[in-house]
Amino acid sequence: MVERGDPASPPVVLVHGLGCSAYTFHRNMPALSEAGFRAIAVDLKGHGLSDKPLASEEYTIESLVVHLRDILDVLGLERPALAGHSLGGSLIYHFAVRYPERAQCLGLLSPVGLRGLPLMGLYRFLTPAVLTPIIRQINPRVIVKLALMRVYGKRGHFTERDVEEYLAPSQFPEFSLAMRELLHSYDWNAATHRRLVAVNLPAVAMWGSRDHMMPDDGMGIFTRLLPQIVLRAISDAGHIITEETPDEVNEGLIGLLRRAGV
Repeated sequence: MVERGDPASPPVVLVHGLGCSAYTFHRNMPALSEAGFRAIAVDLKGHGLSDKPLASEEYTIESLVVHLRDILDVLGLERPALAGHSLGGSLIYHFAVRYPERAQCLGLLSPVGLRGLPLMGLYRFLTPAVLTPIIRQINPRVIVKLALMRVYGKRGHFTERDVEEYLAPSQFPEFSLAMRELLHSYDWNAATHRRLVAVNLPAVAMWGSRDHMMPDDGMGIFTRLLPQIVLRAISDAGHIITEETPDEVNEGLIGLLRRAGV
């Protein structure tokens, strides 16, 4: 976990996506703190510097929702604003469904996990449990660079520092195995497998117009699930809008926080 801003300021908890870490928000936290908020970016279990359990049940939606609740409890945060990128976006929605009294508003940044993910079937097919010993041997630098190439649009490009930061968790031998468990255990197509319910909280959704991970209708599903949502597509951006187009993301998040009276 990293944080920035006055500890007495209204808290905003930032939740990253699959394979990422608190670093995802390094270009957003300064703007949030300068706007008068306490920005707190967490490392979910399996990621960053957090513990990396390997049991499949650790990475279900239900387990990660409870994990996020436990994080808020440890931090002493009763009802913070929540913002999530990618998997973190769907996770904070599921959290708000179960604990609506624990979230003040929701910022969904390129959220995935309700309507499936392109190539997910292929990713799972290529990572069966029997290949676990081989997964340990894959060159993580190559994987990180390929992943970053895939998530950027036309508005920016990753740096060598970005590569090093996203590569850093691979120093832990359990990291790749934890990511394999998350890939297989999280329900990435919850809209098909579950009855999704509406949450009446102020919300904003932002995504890149060149984000290949988003469904064809963009944020269409969230207009039903979050009646107070404001939608904003960011032209020519890819999936990792927190880094590629931070100014637009910061403006949208701060606007949400002001609207929600945070």
